[in-house]
This record gives sequence, structure tokens and C-alpha cells, in this order.
Amino acid sequence: MYPLGFHPVRTMFLADGRTVAPRISRLEAGVKYYFVDYGISSYFPPGSQRELVLGIAGRDQGVPELSNSVSYDPFKVDIFTIGNVIRGEFQAVGFPSHPS
Repeated sequence: MYPLGFHPVRTMFLADGRTVAPRISRLEAGVKYYFVDYGISSYFPPGSQRELVLGIAGRDQGVPELSNSVSYDPFKVDIFTIGNVIRGEFQAVGFPSHPS
């Protein structure tokens, strides 16, 4: 993490392109992660009953439930999608498989 920012091309340097940018680890910075849907979510007010929805919009097109004609539970789609994100991150770093 770069508390003072960094140069847009020479990312190891500050905006002047000459001074080395100080860095701190993600643990020290206290990074927060947010899942953002960019307006394609279904909103259910607190205390209301969750409903089934229709639609095929979504970043993860591998979700089997997505349909314009068969209703599905959007919560289950969220869980599936988050699982795919986590699986992809583990596969990207070569996470060891479960021991036999």
C-alpha cells in the first residue's frame, strides 16, 4: 500500500517519478474489501421476506440459476459467485490441494 500515492507509470515512485514511494503492508494499512454490484442487485428492505427474482445480468455468467424465465433465489447466486471468486484466488496462487 502506498500512503503517499505513487506515479501512474513508475509505481515504485511518488508522483515526481524520482522519489521512492514509501510502502506499508496490507496488514499495517488495515485494508477493507467490498463486493460491489454496480446496480444489478435485488434489494430487500430489513425485515421483509426475501423473494425469488428473474434476470441474467451478472459478472459471473457461470451461475446455473440465472434465467429470464425461471425464478431463482438471489442469495444463493451471491454465495455461488463469492465462492467462485475465492476459488479463483486460491487457484491463481497455486493453493495446495487437500491432502489425501
